[in-house]
Order: sequence, then C-alpha cells, then structure tokens
Amino acid sequence: MGHKIEVFTAGCDLCKETMEAIRKTACRECTITEYNIREKCESEICVKKAKEYGVKAVPTIVIDGKITVEGRPTIRQIKEALKL
Repeated sequence: MGHKIEVFTAGCDLCKETMEAIRKTACRECTITEYNIREKCESEICVKKAKEYGVKAVPTIVIDGKITVEGRPTIRQIKEALKL
C-alpha cells in the first residue's frame, strides 16, 4: 500500500538532502508532495497545510496526515515511519 508523503521545505541544503532521502526510500506506490513554504505555493496551499499540521520547522515530513519527522531525518527514521 502506498503512503501519502508530504514534505515541508524552504529550499535549503538540508531540505534538498531530505527530499533526496525520501525519494530514495519511498515505495513506488507512495505519492510525494513537496511544499516549499519559502516560495509560496500556488494558492498558498503550502502555508495552509503547514498551519493545519502544525509545522514548526523545516524540513518536516508528514506521512498519511501525521507529522513523523521534524528536522534532518535518517534513512532509518524514514523507513520506520513508512514501516519498511
């Protein structure tokens, strides 16, 4: 079963590393959405989503509607969150 993965970023190097780790680790069925809050998403959906989830730091990884990692994730943290 694929997971819905949402990653809140700000375009920093740490955020880029996090996106790379997510892409390498996520299953094929997973959907990955990056919300760059620095660039302001179309219709500001990223800001609304960040407030909805209570995002306090970037990067923040939300899996299936729940914050699973705030800050730099390890591959192990990502795998555990995805139950891989």
